[in-house]
This record gives sequence, structure tokens and C-alpha cells, in this order.
Amino acid sequence: MMELMRHPKLRQVARDLELPASDDALRDLREHAVERVRNMMTGWTLDTVEDLRMRVADQLSVKLVFITSDDDIYRIAAEFAHYKLRQVPLPRLLEAEFITGDTEGLLLDNPSPVKGSRRYLAIIDARGPRAARAYFTGWHELAHLLLCPPRQRVFDGFRRSPSELQRRKDPLESAVDHIAGLLAFWEPIFKPALITAAGGDLTFAAIETAAVLVAPGASLYAASLAATRVWDGAAVFVTCEEGTKTDGTGLALRIQTLIPNDHARSLDLSIRRSMRVPIASALWRAFYETSDTECAANEDQALWEVAGRGNLPKLPWAVQAVRRGGAVYAILKPTASRGLRRYAGNLN
Repeated sequence: MMELMRHPKLRQVARDLELPASDDALRDLREHAVERVRNMMTGWTLDTVEDLRMRVADQLSVKLVFITSDDDIYRIAAEFAHYKLRQVPLPRLLEAEFITGDTEGLLLDNPSPVKGSRRYLAIIDARGPRAARAYFTGWHELAHLLLCPPRQRVFDGFRRSPSELQRRKDPLESAVDHIAGLLAFWEPIFKPALITAAGGDLTFAAIETAAVLVAPGASLYAASLAATRVWDGAAVFVTCEEGTKTDGTGLALRIQTLIPNDHARSLDLSIRRSMRVPIASALWRAFYETSDTECAANEDQALWEVAGRGNLPKLPWAVQAVRRGGAVYAILKPTASRGLRRYAGNLN
């Protein structure tokens, strides 16, 4: 995150948008995008984030269409057959991208807009396992346009939604992903639904309930990240997957993702990525024993140990854990105020 704040590419985007110079380009771009969305909402009452997305798409002159089957590809190709981008007819392009290729989404520039038509067409793949990602992909494309200067051409003909590797490597794609995450779970809509569903206790059941109500189509992973971020108490979102044991003899459940919210940044949290999950933990039980059932427990960080160094310092926390596919999602919430110290920042 620190690198993004000062990355030259993001600073150039900020200059193109004529934003005041500062030492945090990521924050400036985020605030610019959020302010544009707030202005789009003026005079409108929106109940769900889907309503918000439709409003933003309308204001940005984007038509969003989702592919739920192979037949949709040919239907869309026929409906928008007048699009001829880089001299490639749209049916041939869509077949190459979505049938032969593995593209998540395309954003196309309307080559001959007429009165009443949209300037852009966003085609998002929502087939099978892509369905969970499609919700976020749509927001990613809209977020890109929010960072485009009004008179600047965004792309030549069309652009593909970036792969996960591209999003990690390209600072602009990373920034757009960051902004899309805020918009996809717009806090004034999502947080009240979460608080009502949670009843004072942040659980995955509450997160799923809130997402169904105001952000239908969102994945549990994305909704959990957002819920942890907006929660008023300290909380850490964790994911675990099986990885090879250090001695190569088999598999062990290990931490893959570890993201604290702002309230948790001063916790004396010593667990780290790649650490092996202890058998006594609810995270281990959620993966190996309870299937899709949410597992809750009060535990202590001292359950965890580092090879050759022993157990971690004591830090009591409440655990919520649930398995989805090949991963366990967990939320850690401290149950005591002890063990606080200045956060070192190495969990980002």
C-alpha cells in the first residue's frame, strides 16, 4: 500500500485529473472516485448497492451485460453486431475472448453512438465459478472510468479485465481494485445492513445476510473483506489453504491472507502468513471437520507456535471460521484489551 501511495503512475493519473498534489496519490484517487459517486447520488434514494451500480453505470454511459451461458455470448454478439473494433467483428471477438479464451470481462467503446445509446458496453463473464467474481468485475470496470479525465480517450476499441496477476503487478489496476472494493460495498448502504444482521457479533452468517440484502451476487470473500473493514471494533480477516509441509511429507493447513482493519492495527498480533494452523484451532476444525457449517470458539494466540521458537505470546480472541471450497475464511476479534502495542505494519 505504501508503494501505491507514491507510485509515479498513480501520481500521473492524479495530475491528469488535475487533483491537488499531495504525498498520497492512492488516497487522492480514492477520494476523487468516491466524491464523483456521491455527486451521482444527489437527489436519489438507493436501497441496494446494485441500485448504486445501475446509477453509476447510467451516469458513466455504460451498458452492463452479463454472460450466464454460452448462448448469451452469441445473443450479445447479435444484439451489438454493429460494434467493429480494430476491424474485428464483434461475434468473432467474443468467441475468441469468452469461448476460446479465458477473459473475465471486456469494456468496449461504442464506435458509432447515437442518441439514447451508451458510450460503453461492458460484457462480464458470470458463467459457473465466474459468477462470484462477476459482481466485482463489473465494479472494477466502472471504477476505471471514474478515474478517466472527461476528455481523454480511455482505450482504443476495447480493454480486457485484468487477470489477478496483472492486478497485483500494475499499480493502476491495484488502485482501481481498491476503489472498486469500496464502491462494491458502499458503506452508507452496506454497513447499516451488516450492523442489523450482526446484532453486535460479526459472523459469516451476518455477512452473508447483509450481502444478500444489499449486495446480491457478491462473493463471501469480498463481502468479508468489506465487513471487516467497516466493523466498528477490532477485527482481522484471515484465509487458510492447504500447502506442502516443510519436510515435504504431506499437506498442512496454512495462513494465506491476513488483513486487519484499522481498529486492529495496534494489536499484539504475532501470527503471520504461511504459519501452520494448530489442530486445536477452530480454523482447523472448520476445514477438516465441519464442512460448510460456521465454527465459533474462544481461543488464544498462544495455541500457535513457530518452529524452533515455541508458542506465540498470549492474546485471547474470538474466532469465527467457515470453509468455502478449498479455503477457510476466519475472523479474529480480540476479547481483552491486553496485549496492545504499536502496530508494526508488516501484515499488509
